[in-house]
Parts: sequence; C-alpha cells; structure tokens
Amino acid sequence: MARYIRPEPPFTLDGVDMTRHPARTVRVHRIGAALKILGTSALVGTTAALATTLIHTVVTKARTWHEMFSWWDPTLAFLALAPFALYVWRWDRIKVGWHFRGYHLGDEELYIRTGLLHRSFTVLAYARIQEVNVVSGPIQRRYNLATVTISSAAGHDTIADVDPQTAYDLRDRLTDLARKRRLPV
Repeated sequence: MARYIRPEPPFTLDGVDMTRHPARTVRVHRIGAALKILGTSALVGTTAALATTLIHTVVTKARTWHEMFSWWDPTLAFLALAPFALYVWRWDRIKVGWHFRGYHLGDEELYIRTGLLHRSFTVLAYARIQEVNVVSGPIQRRYNLATVTISSAAGHDTIADVDPQTAYDLRDRLTDLARKRRLPV
C-alpha cells in the first residue's frame, strides 16, 4: 500500500528531497502502538468486565460464581480480539506514515513534514528558534534513535527518530544557524 501513496503539494518542496528517517523507526512506532493498544485495551477490558459483571449480577440476581461468569465466554473472546484487530489495522498505517515524514534544512528555514491522515508541513525560520534539545526514550535507545525538539515562540516542533549522531549534528547546526540569523536586540 505504501508504494501507491505519495506526498503531494502543498506538502512537498519543488526540487527538494526531504531527508528521510531511518527505516527502523517503523519498528519503534509499531512497538509504541502495541504498548498503547495493550494498555488501553487492558484498562477498557477490566473496566468493562467489572461493570458488566456487576450489572449482570444485579439484573439476574446471581448467587454463585458460576452464575455470575456464565456470560463471559463470548465477551472475553471479543475483548481479546478487538485489540488484535486494532493493531493489525495500525500495522500498515505505520509503514505508510513513515513515507510522509521528513525534514530539510533550507537556506533560511527548517522544513518539517509529518502525518498520514493529519498532514502537517511546518516552516520554521532559523531566527525564531530559541532552544534545541536531543532526547531519547528507552525504546529509542534500544533501536539507536533520538528525537530533536525545537522550541520557538510559536511552540515546539520535533524531528523524531533520527540516528543519535544525526540528532547531535542537527542540534549543533540548528543552534549555529539560529545564532547567525537572530536579529540584534
């Protein structure tokens, strides 16, 4: 599916190739999606099981454990398959979304493109950059990745999941460009 979907204007620059993120970022995002889905489904499943057991017990006036849990077989099968179906749906979207992510250091601006469904193309002038940080979470460290966070008066922008050396080079380059382009006060 990924080969049929490509970024289109206004999410591209004429004659400019956006720097792509490493392919292993797909694995990191799939692990992150699995953890989110697992946590959410455990919370929702536990809450639903407790609430429906309570309602079933009150409505049927069940007195034994066997009577209380007699309805659980089909419900638990659904609760077990729903997160799996959601993860299968997310699996390919993560790979396709990887094609839509990139960045480019222009002469006067930084260009950041993200998103598959909610596409975003950010143009950030170097003169407006206030702070540049490099962070790396436990899953990113496991796969040798880092995230560059850029702060400006307008908010925060990120270049997620790049090689650590590239992240440190970007931090140094963006800091130098911001220092050079900053207007005198």
